[in-house]
Amino acid sequence: MIVNKKMRGLFKHIRLLMLAEKTLRGNSGVPDGEGLIDQSSYDVIEVDNLLDVVDHSQTLIGKHTLHKAFSQQCLTPKQIIAKQDALKELAENDALRGEIDLIVQTAAKHEDSFYRLLFADFVGLIFAPDPERLEEAGYGYGLFEKAMKFLPSVVEQAEKTSEVKSSYLKGLLDEIKNFASARDCKLMRGPVYVLLKDLLLEDEKHWFTPAIKLRLSFFKPMLLPLLFLIVVTMPYVLNVSMAQFTVFSLLPFIALVFYVPMVGDFDKSTFFIPTRRIFAKSQETERVVEVIGLLDELMSYHQFAEKCVHNTTLPKMKAASRQEIHLEGAVNPVLGFADKNYVPNDFDASKQNLGFFTGPNSGGKTALCKTIAQIQLLSQVGCYVPAQAAELTVTDRVFYQTPEVNSLDHDVGRFGTELKRTRDIFESATPSSLVILDELAEGTTHKEKLETSLMILEAFKRLGSLTILVTHNHELAEHYLDEGTAIFRQVEFAGEKPTHRFIDGISVISHADIVARSVGFSRDDIERMLQDKLTKNSA
Repeated sequence: MIVNKKMRGLFKHIRLLMLAEKTLRGNSGVPDGEGLIDQSSYDVIEVDNLLDVVDHSQTLIGKHTLHKAFSQQCLTPKQIIAKQDALKELAENDALRGEIDLIVQTAAKHEDSFYRLLFADFVGLIFAPDPERLEEAGYGYGLFEKAMKFLPSVVEQAEKTSEVKSSYLKGLLDEIKNFASARDCKLMRGPVYVLLKDLLLEDEKHWFTPAIKLRLSFFKPMLLPLLFLIVVTMPYVLNVSMAQFTVFSLLPFIALVFYVPMVGDFDKSTFFIPTRRIFAKSQETERVVEVIGLLDELMSYHQFAEKCVHNTTLPKMKAASRQEIHLEGAVNPVLGFADKNYVPNDFDASKQNLGFFTGPNSGGKTALCKTIAQIQLLSQVGCYVPAQAAELTVTDRVFYQTPEVNSLDHDVGRFGTELKRTRDIFESATPSSLVILDELAEGTTHKEKLETSLMILEAFKRLGSLTILVTHNHELAEHYLDEGTAIFRQVEFAGEKPTHRFIDGISVISHADIVARSVGFSRDDIERMLQDKLTKNSA
């Protein structure tokens, strides 16, 4: 379809989504040097799972807006606070929230028809359409009528809203209301005329202008004389006796073979295709569709806070020369969303830029790191976070490195593969970056691991990035203990079981025996299994 090559960027992307050639999950298509998060970190932090609990959008443009916010968008503290003010107003004003929800519902009702008008091929009444190729049966009358209700109905609902105080929400509603005076909106509302391939509004033509008016029907009063002429002359054209035909017997044949295709193709090529070409290239139309997505995004964040079983809060965002995070009673947004028993934790990196999480496997170190990263992402888009209190600065990048066993470089092995990833992170990091490292320098001797890890940590520390290391090597953490320049959090135990709560300190006990017993592979378990196997082999 030629018109697709001339579409604006947003509509091109939506078309690819509808054709399933693009997805609203994953971070593909965003260069690692751009956006808030790279592909590797996106996967480790489980942003797709985070979107699953946050996304309560009703429109496709809303889902697109959410995905873009979490993968590419970098807002300023001022912009984030403006969105937070809008969310506060929605939470406090039930009537206004209902009005905004009605706007989104109205958009969702006609949104698909509008996109299909922009993208679809009309195959007429004879050929069967292929939905996977966005083909539509007929010539577009029904689809055009539905599609033209999309934005005008949204404008109508926006004009009914109550007084709005927050600047961000007021600005979005004003943009929708102002669209009412745009020529695009008037074309959607109609009536529309055509004169020498130019589409005209009623106030753009004179009463004597010989323009043709769009009628969403095959019934055209001006064409009835032509139809009558064809019926009368058809027997002479076919050179058959009039006695064999009547006017009524010819009508179905004439309508199907001549009249319907002629009228349908005329309206399609004269009105429908040129009209959608205007909308597809229109900056005003694209922007008002984007605004609908932004309203849907706000409603999603409100729904996330309402449905989360834990307390949520809008984090305090502040400006600082380096990355800072202070969380009280923080819960993992994904794992704790519907789990009332999820254990909350505190984390304070307002004074130091280096932190150590120590303790055994299955103690919750990785979950807490993902909690911090996910809360940072939620804060950056202006959303609520599951915590009693939260204060953060805006980060420019979020990095999360884990051992990449499945992508080893045969030339340098595991150590070299992971070191390359650490190097790439360091090259991109700034004092405003959040860097989470799950172990360092694996695949080396213990002595080399300590030396290399200390060298890397010291580099990040001097750079100023907020760096968190998950490690079993208490020696690394103890190196900074006397300096008082790092945060030390360890897994708390109640007897032999981890509570998943973190307390101050460094874990010097691996608790490997406890973990081994929990999975049934302790020293005693191994000996018992071995004896059983030897006995069976002997038998």
